[in-house]
Amino acid sequence: MDKLKVMVKLKLVNGLLNLSSFGGGEVCEGCQFGKAHRLPFDKSTSRCTAPLELIHSDLMGPTRTPSFSGYSYMLIFVDDYNRFTWIYFVKHKSEVFNKFFQFKEVVEEVLGSKIKRLRTNNGGEFTSEEFLNFCRKHDIKRELTCTETP
Repeated sequence: MDKLKVMVKLKLVNGLLNLSSFGGGEVCEGCQFGKAHRLPFDKSTSRCTAPLELIHSDLMGPTRTPSFSGYSYMLIFVDDYNRFTWIYFVKHKSEVFNKFFQFKEVVEEVLGSKIKRLRTNNGGEFTSEEFLNFCRKHDIKRELTCTETP
């Protein structure tokens, strides 16, 4: 019976609950902070001046359903200069280093310059000893961001 009284007091607008009928429609400060997962980053004003100066990379996956070919991950490379994007499909995280090697060979040959910096998160697929040694050997500066941060 109490539930019925509450439902009668609440007004529906276009089939949805009108929240303004709850005490003035104000949201307390604690609720606002509770819903904020992280503070937004400032807009970046810096941009590279040439292709391959900075490559952003991340691995997405695993997907709930693999592709028809069995791929569950997408490896993404984005050039900071022109935002050109390359996507490689991989079946396992362990393939990331080989795909990066393939990517490096192709883009450096086509564009005629070397990758100078690679920005990735601190995920294990990008921080293996083999990956770090390869970057040192080819003078690719590593920039690591926080994991789970876009």
